[in-house]
Amino acid sequence: MKLCRYLRWKTYYGAHFPTEADLQAYFELNDCQYQCNRTLQPWGPDDAPSVPEDCQPGRGCFVLSKKSPRTTT
Repeated sequence: MKLCRYLRWKTYYGAHFPTEADLQAYFELNDCQYQCNRTLQPWGPDDAPSVPEDCQPGRGCFVLSKKSPRTTT
């Protein structure tokens, strides 16, 4: 899973997901607010929504994160 380094969201601190599929399912729920750390808004510098499915390679403002959300596998 590729995520932009500027994409942020609130979840409980230290969240772990058993597998990457569980992490993907969590993102698909879209039950939390996402924010772009470049704009500090729920949209990016290109005015498109800051959500995991849109903040992907190919988007002009995308910068690959060196970190990934934690999985236990």
